[in-house]
Amino acid sequence: MLGYFLRRLLIAVPVILIVMLLTYGLAVYGPGDPVSTMIGATEQRNNQELIERLRHEHGYDKPFLVQYANYVSDFVQGDWGISFQSQDQAVRVLVFRALPVSAQLGIAAFIFLLVVGIPLGVIAGVKQDSIFDRIIVSFAILADSVPTFVMAPVALVVFVLKLGIISRSVGWDGLWSEKVILPAIILALSPMLLIIRQTRFAVIDTMQQDYIRTARAKGLRPRAIVVRHVLRNAIQPVLTLAGIIAAYIVTGSIFIEQIFGIPGFGQLVVGGLRKNDLPLLMATTIIGAVIIIVANIVVDMLYAVLDPRIRLAN
Repeated sequence: MLGYFLRRLLIAVPVILIVMLLTYGLAVYGPGDPVSTMIGATEQRNNQELIERLRHEHGYDKPFLVQYANYVSDFVQGDWGISFQSQDQAVRVLVFRALPVSAQLGIAAFIFLLVVGIPLGVIAGVKQDSIFDRIIVSFAILADSVPTFVMAPVALVVFVLKLGIISRSVGWDGLWSEKVILPAIILALSPMLLIIRQTRFAVIDTMQQDYIRTARAKGLRPRAIVVRHVLRNAIQPVLTLAGIIAAYIVTGSIFIEQIFGIPGFGQLVVGGLRKNDLPLLMATTIIGAVIIIVANIVVDMLYAVLDPRIRLAN
């Protein structure tokens, strides 16, 4: 098991380094000059002496591979630079201040997704081609079809202004506040289709297996068959979606946090884009990629625990 984990970790390292290479290359040699952005004022951008001095201080006058190696070394040691727009704030401080907020929102959305999506997928699979199946699948397709930037304002108007079910929905007061309800549900609705569809297909496939027919022939009740046999075997394919869902939660939180005024990772990314804050944008891009890669490693490990044949084959 340890060897399987180490192999997955070794594969992840070069992927992260490639992400860092692309991110750094686009930031330094892409549209816009990092030094000019750092200076800010238009009149100072014409000061060639100042520009050359800053290029030398930040190492932009060195060969690209040397710059990249220095950036990777500094990043690993926790030096992610200083925000261009907040000269007194280290990027690492800003990121680690925002990450716990987004993590709590993501956990709430993921729990809601599993608690609602898997049972609906099981019901749709067990009741294949019934009215329940059609209603559940139609609901999932509708939830996936409506964009987040449309669904969120509509939910605010309906549940806060019209019905008054939720009194406060903007801002952040922690995981146990009612403010987390709407953003977590909306964040979970789009990937709900994936969970329901994958669970439904897995249940239908499992229900056709010989051992299920044997269990029925022995007189085992349908509920017992679903709980003891179908659900246990059908849940494994759903794990393959966890990495995709983690990626969506990281990217989807950008819109959700902006709409609901949540001071998390997504809002930090939007702020960096608006202000063209290159150190902040580079750090958030890399950290976002690391989160997705780690999520996929965790999925691989869970798969290996549930099915030992996977780690033996690898």
